[in-house]
Amino acid sequence: MKMMTRGFMMKTSLTTLVAAAGILMGNSAYAPAIAADLGGGCCADLEERVAELEATTARKGNRVVSLQIYGQVNKALLFFDTDFDSDTYVVDNDASGTRVGFKGSASMRPGWTAGYTIELDIQDAASNVVDDGAVIGLNDDGEYGDASFWDDPADQILIRHSFVYIESERMGRFSIGQQSAATDGIAGIVLGNSLVTAAPDHGTSLTVAAGGLGLPTVGFASLALGDFAGDLDGPREDVIRYDSPSLHGFILSASWGDDDFWDVALRFQREWNSIRLAAGIGYQEGDDDGGGSDFQYVSGSASIMHVPTGIYVAFAAGDAEDNGFDTGDYWYIQGGIERRWFAHGTTTIYGEYGDYNDFAVGFPTSGTTLGDSIISSEANRWGFGIVQKIDSAAMDLYANVILWDFDWTDTADDAFTSDISTVMVGTRIKF
Repeated sequence: MKMMTRGFMMKTSLTTLVAAAGILMGNSAYAPAIAADLGGGCCADLEERVAELEATTARKGNRVVSLQIYGQVNKALLFFDTDFDSDTYVVDNDASGTRVGFKGSASMRPGWTAGYTIELDIQDAASNVVDDGAVIGLNDDGEYGDASFWDDPADQILIRHSFVYIESERMGRFSIGQQSAATDGIAGIVLGNSLVTAAPDHGTSLTVAAGGLGLPTVGFASLALGDFAGDLDGPREDVIRYDSPSLHGFILSASWGDDDFWDVALRFQREWNSIRLAAGIGYQEGDDDGGGSDFQYVSGSASIMHVPTGIYVAFAAGDAEDNGFDTGDYWYIQGGIERRWFAHGTTTIYGEYGDYNDFAVGFPTSGTTLGDSIISSEANRWGFGIVQKIDSAAMDLYANVILWDFDWTDTADDAFTSDISTVMVGTRIKF
């Protein structure tokens, strides 16, 4: 029985070899019909197929530098309710907006790498730009009223990154071009997959108070959510940046750019047994639009997670000064749980609260005597939400609710209040 089996195996192997040889020689008599059979002369068909692939496939310019194409699409329904209007828009969630990027690298010598990144932000209705139409200004007919022109900036294609770098394993990375400053992201460290940070990424342009007299000069007194709250996070600018190698979990970063802007940041990330910790703090200084108004921001955030249970907490805070005067401060906290309750992927459930003070100081008061300005302001934020990952599709399904309360006082000792609520339901898919 063993001899028969061995003989059968030898015969089968010989048949396979003969068939393979027949395919290579173009002899169909020895070649069985297979799914990849192109018919006729295989070599000619193969060359034709290769030529077709070369003509239809994106290729990089050389074999030395790698090329990776990546990105994501993030679309959502945004429902909002203000003192002036309520509506539902289809938007790009600016908390993690729609984008496409190209990056690559090449080895210069052992331990040294050169690379590049080009990334575009592509949003046809950015959630931080769409508004409720309550701003007083020129409409399409050249008359004062509902300022429909304010919707136009929602369509945007922006350069997020366009820079090159040289990196050494021992000395760190040096980069130059349009990129994140050292403090970009320093206020948004959250270990849970909530897609929400201290930044008011959607509804920022919704109206808190509109110019009530209907006059051209009063139109500038309109106030939006973004005038009352911010996270003092670092920008993306044309800068020279340095990032140190990781030393016991610490990375030091610094950058310098136009208008005498500079910043420095320290980040830390470590995991001990069942505890994961990430934190960062940064300082930035510069000139507001070249107008001689110096600003200084201090901001940071930290997050800790108990890995086995998925329970996490995140905290952020910051303080702003402009020419030595306090112009805003805030603190923010988020807590939640992230667990794999379903086979599709992890589920994140969270709640949040934020307190933003004096960001609107100096703005003209809306709807009252001309010349009055805000001397104190406060915005309180409550929110909760859920995010479901779908691992097989690199997708996140999410929903969140945020409630805002606003209070401010002007130089005439008049007090004002307002509120805004938003509901966002959407999906992000990466590629």
